Amino acid sequence: MNQNKDISEKEFKTFYEPLLKGYGEEFKAIIKSKNDICELIYLDSKIVSIDKLISLIKKETDIYVKSIVCRLIGVREIIYCRENKQKLDIKFVWELISKSIKIIPIKYTISSIGSQGFLSIPLYKFDESLESFDFIRLHIWDDSLNQYIDTEKCENFSIHTHTFFAESWVITGEIINNRFDYNINSKNSKHSFFKVVYNDSLNEVNQHTSKAVNEKIDIELYQTSEEIHFKNGNYKIDAGKLHKSGHTNSPLPSATFFSFTGKNGLDKSIVIGPKHISESEINRKMIIDPTELLNKINTQI
Repeated sequence: MNQNKDISEKEFKTFYEPLLKGYGEEFKAIIKSKNDICELIYLDSKIVSIDKLISLIKKETDIYVKSIVCRLIGVREIIYCRENKQKLDIKFVWELISKSIKIIPIKYTISSIGSQGFLSIPLYKFDESLESFDFIRLHIWDDSLNQYIDTEKCENFSIHTHTFFAESWVITGEIINNRFDYNINSKNSKHSFFKVVYNDSLNEVNQHTSKAVNEKIDIELYQTSEEIHFKNGNYKIDAGKLHKSGHTNSPLPSATFFSFTGKNGLDKSIVIGPKHISESEINRKMIIDPTELLNKINTQI
């Protein structure tokens, strides 16, 4: 564990709301308030060590408090290691995050398949501004997820950029991260820029539908690198840079912790697709029970 070993009551309160955004809406009705949880944790002092916090949580009978505190410790470690360029103890964080998901009923977990065909579970979202934006997710690739996606559509619209700087830590498996560039209006253009248009539920974490709309800017696409990242590996993607991710661990799963942050600069988010397509509904499948996948990953840790 690389993290500062003490967490103050003030810091806990700053994490509370962003952590809640990683749970289903119904979770907010049953979880104790941040003040009530602080009364449990900070009874004797305004600062508690991580070791003591873990010890307290092992004894806690309220599974919802246990879940959010486990997630707090894990997410806090990811953010700390990212911002201080330190090696993440992936096994330590995995044990906390997977426990935070498994100990509560599935209906309180947001778990969906997005446009790239992997399972996405949000863990933390701070979104007061684009510049301070911070989003942590768990991503899982597995053959069992193929039944929920249109694989041809997934392949057609798999190359994209992000508005935010992205960083990924490989929990298990083999992750592909290929990078691309383009020439605009080349006579060899076979692709176009597409804009992702969301429905009105955009503010709900992982709970929106969307479509890719051709912007009529034709490009010649070319690959600039091919990367494979293994268990305990780490890679970064600058805002606005084209890439395509996937995994090569079939029939076993692959998984990563993934973060977006606006602190390293912002750029335009685009998707690349075949230029002959005018628009396409993006793959979305909501409410996938991740329990079996978490168990499969545990056998590989």
